[in-house]
This record gives sequence, structure tokens and C-alpha cells, in this order.
Amino acid sequence: MYARDSYRCSNVAVTERAEWWSEIVSSIHARMAIRVPDDYRGRIEHQHTGAYQLVRWWGDEEFIKRTGRQVQQDPHLAYELLVPVTGSMTVRQAHTTVTLEPGGMSLVSLDAPMDMWHSSNFSCLALVIPQARIDARIGGRPARTIALNAGHGMGRIVADLLRSLRGQAHTISGLDFDAAADRAVDLLCLAYGGALLPPACESQDDLIATIRCFVRANAHDISLTGATVAAELGWSLRQIQAQLQRVGTTPSLLIREERLELARLRLQHPGWDHRTVASVATSSGFSNASTFSNAYREHFGERPTDTRERCRAHRVPEPQRPAPSAAAGARGK
Repeated sequence: MYARDSYRCSNVAVTERAEWWSEIVSSIHARMAIRVPDDYRGRIEHQHTGAYQLVRWWGDEEFIKRTGRQVQQDPHLAYELLVPVTGSMTVRQAHTTVTLEPGGMSLVSLDAPMDMWHSSNFSCLALVIPQARIDARIGGRPARTIALNAGHGMGRIVADLLRSLRGQAHTISGLDFDAAADRAVDLLCLAYGGALLPPACESQDDLIATIRCFVRANAHDISLTGATVAAELGWSLRQIQAQLQRVGTTPSLLIREERLELARLRLQHPGWDHRTVASVATSSGFSNASTFSNAYREHFGERPTDTRERCRAHRVPEPQRPAPSAAAGARGK
């Protein structure tokens, strides 16, 4: 189930505001002790499914503490990715203190004691992630809280994806939301690993997975090439070519494959029905509609229009509301 909620302190009496805000924040993240003034001004926009939560909040200065006792009484089994948009914040967990401003981000555990402070005129994006979905990707729990760069490279891609996911809150389904959040977690783990380990420490299979994830996340970029993939990942083009050759492909073939898969998803999705096939091709990274059509038919065995028409035919039509009768219209006069 996918839901969107919003909360504003301005809708609550000043005498009840601090307690109300504390309850709302704790219900979303985990049980915490929150210290704010009685006339606190804050606002939250909340997207969530059974798996993920994406939060954008604005607020005055705030002090937040999650104690060891609260962790024991209310385990959340989750991490939280914090991406400041305006203002600054400081997070202290275990023996690590991280100060964050726009252009940075940090992954923290909700199942360890934590102290947090943020400035006035603060706003932030936060993705709440099930613990297992991080641990499975990095082979165990992160050794420590760490700040990551959200201004360029993989970190920037993660931050942009979260901003897009929030911007499209009213146009996506729960499946779309979880799929995009899963993609953000994949890329976050690449960024996290890149912050701790040089590429030379990764296995060959890890390198292939890294290349594929990066290409998949950027397939829509019409300027994407093997050279840009290599530059963004910090490797040489020759390294990229050698790794892909090992699994029977090349940078250009992999990019084309991911673009075709992206285009197919869009042709099947009702949210893209108003876009022409040529527009879908362009938005999926193809510069030429004819080249796209030929490549699509070769790859999938049918034309792009065949895919779209088949999916439309299998959709359950929305029930039509009956038109008001003439008698009803007369009674309404």
C-alpha cells in the first residue's frame, strides 16, 4: 500500500505543538526524545509503503535524541539516509560525529543511540531503509556512520533520484515507489563502498555489477558513453571494456540494452500513454526515433507500438460514471 501524508505545526494549537510534533516524528522514524519550543514551526511530507519511507521536512532549530533504552524498547531495524537541502545538522552516533550541509549526506542507524541537532530554517530529505536491504548489499552492517558527497558522482545520483521520487509523489504507484527506492539503495551502497574502499579491492563480479547499476541509472542521458561511465566511476575506459568483454558485451551494447529496457517499461506504463513513441525514445536516451524503432524490434521481436497497444488492450478499464438523467437534471433546477 502506497500512501502520502502531510503534517503542519500551524494546524495545531501552540500549547500542544511540541508534544504533537514529537509524536509525529517518532511515528515515522523511531521513538525519540525531541526538544523544541512551544511555538515550533515545522512541516513534513511523507511518502511510504510497507518497505520504504521518504520524508521531506522543514523546521526551526531542533534537538533529537534516541537513547539505548528507546532502541531496546522500540527497535526499528532500519537505516536512515539524511540529505540536507537547506541549513546544517550534526549527528553523533557511537564515536563518530558528522556535520552535514547541502551537498552532503549520511547513512545512520536507527538501532543505535544517537544525538542530532539541526539549525533553524532547516530542510532535509530522509529515506528510511529496512536494515536487511543495506546489510545484504554490503555483506554486513556498516562499520560506522559516515558522511558521503551528494554533490557529484554516485552520491549526486542518489540525491537526484530521491528528489525526483518526491517530485513525482502523486504520479507513481507503490510498485514504482519501491522500485525507485531499491535503485537508490543499490546506488547508495556503491557510493558507500566507494567512500571506504578503492575499486582495486572489489571483485570482478562487483565491478560488473557497479558498471551495470551506473549505466541503468543513467541510461536516459543521451550523452552517456563508455568514456563517461569510466570517468564517473574513476576507472579507465580500457578497464570498463575488459570487464564487459568478460561477460560478452561492450559499453555501447550495454548502454543500448539498458535504454531499450527503460523504453519498454515506459511504453508499458499508463503514465506515459500521452507521450509519443518518439518522445519515449528521446527520454530513454535515443537520439534518433528510427534507430530506436529498429533496435527495439531486433531486441524484443516487436515494434514499440505493438508493445504499447498490447498493454493498453490488457488494462482493466476504469468504471464509467453514469450520466445524469434528464429527470435528475430537471429536479436540480
